[in-house]
Amino acid sequence: MSWKGNPIFIVVSILALIVSASAIYMIYSHYAASPVSTAIGGKALEFPSGIPTSSGLGTAVRPETSQLYLEQEYSGRFILVTGSGSASAKADEATVSLGVQTESKTASEASRLNAELMTKIIDAIEKIGIPKDDIRTVSYSVYPVHSPKDYTQIIAYRVSNIIAVRVRRMDLVGEVIDTAVKSGANIIRGVSFGLSPSKQAELKSQAYINALKDAESKASLIAKTLNVRITEVRFVKETSYQPYQPYRAIAEYAVVAEGAKTPILEGKLTVTVTLQVMYSIE
Repeated sequence: MSWKGNPIFIVVSILALIVSASAIYMIYSHYAASPVSTAIGGKALEFPSGIPTSSGLGTAVRPETSQLYLEQEYSGRFILVTGSGSASAKADEATVSLGVQTESKTASEASRLNAELMTKIIDAIEKIGIPKDDIRTVSYSVYPVHSPKDYTQIIAYRVSNIIAVRVRRMDLVGEVIDTAVKSGANIIRGVSFGLSPSKQAELKSQAYINALKDAESKASLIAKTLNVRITEVRFVKETSYQPYQPYRAIAEYAVVAEGAKTPILEGKLTVTVTLQVMYSIE
């Protein structure tokens, strides 16, 4: 029996053609509906949506701005360099961590003794020129002391109170420690050295200047070697900023001769900036 003259075969064939044509039209409409544009070398390229423009082309999809950005920033002749700059200074302020630990048979008595000693210490520190606003409590704890023979038995209570003293005059750091110890402090955690806000801003500005000078020096060398002339700065971008890292000195208080002061030696702190600079050339 021949299928060619069969009416059912003819109807099925026509339906298959209609379905195929509809599918092709839908696929075409999907890809043609919303093209995404980008630019390379000043020429706009069209890509159907769904196809990433970054595939081997080295540019991101930015429909409204990519072409303008590339034409403005990367057209013409230019030199792109990285400049690094640092600035250092001695610490101009410090934080002294110290405290009192007391022990008694009851928690209330241990707390009372601790409060008396800490009040005496704070009053003495204020008298040598440290404002009360620069003294703050950083930890306060009360815990039981167990018998070494029977851990279930509490034989006393221990109270620990630690304060942080901000010292804005470096010549007072040693005196703060000595005064606190003479007034009853039996915990000296250490000294942390840092920079005041104004000194931080000063160092950052100097680091920027040094980074720009470094970039200019590199660009000038490249231009001279290639026998071209720098005409202007196209743009400057900060790529990294490394603020100073406060350093801490662990203090172990030792008994010194009467009238002697605890020696404190502050070190240098450094701020580093890295910039990217583009220069136009001709």
